[in-house]
Amino acid sequence: MKSSLVYAAFLIMILGCSSESSKENFWNKQKAEQWILNREDSSKWDSEMFTNDMEFGESGKDFPFNSAVFPTPAYDLVGTGSFKGLGNFGYPGGEGSEIKLNDKTILYNSFFIKASDVNSDYITGRKDEIFFQIIMLTDFIDTLNYSHTSSEIVSRNHPHYMGQGFYKTKENKIDYMAFITADRHSYAVVNMRLFDLSLGKTILIAPQKDKSFRSMQIQSPILSSDDVEHYTEELFKEKSVSDFFLAEGNI
Repeated sequence: MKSSLVYAAFLIMILGCSSESSKENFWNKQKAEQWILNREDSSKWDSEMFTNDMEFGESGKDFPFNSAVFPTPAYDLVGTGSFKGLGNFGYPGGEGSEIKLNDKTILYNSFFIKASDVNSDYITGRKDEIFFQIIMLTDFIDTLNYSHTSSEIVSRNHPHYMGQGFYKTKENKIDYMAFITADRHSYAVVNMRLFDLSLGKTILIAPQKDKSFRSMQIQSPILSSDDVEHYTEELFKEKSVSDFFLAEGNI
């Protein structure tokens, strides 16, 4: 009986490890090394995508990083149909992107990637996943040209994805970038403050009258682009969040 129990426990452990490794094995060291080789091998580049990128050139100069044109391996080399698309939600001043809290104006933006073999094991049947959200207190809105904000998310590092953007207040500029890798490492930088997004993918930023900043990091649930507007509205019902944005010293 004892040996049967030991065998059963061992079997459960092996099955558990196999299930976990099946999620991790989509991206492993061998694939990562091949990915580097593909980047440096012109026979693996997507020439049509490169020609298209050359036509449009670099992205806007106001971003933290210039999006220079690099030749990129064909996405299907990672896996057939492994890229399904990406986007952002909340930019730049469309429905759902502006919140009023007393006399304060708050904007938000979030980056998402669509479900594919890269992430489907982690997002429980959702059509896409939000991997980063920034919620920003501001005192400046340009309703004509939207010069107060801009944002982009790019797939040229597939199966890793990166987004960047900025907000401008009357006296300051807030730059941000965020990324997620195929093996689920995810970080953001906001004006050189580093955030480990595994500890919370929602970042609150409150510029101060003295030109310093305050931040708050929130451990959000798994969200899709369908969920994020309602989630953000509900977030402001929490006292800690409203107190953060209404604190004395904020712009």
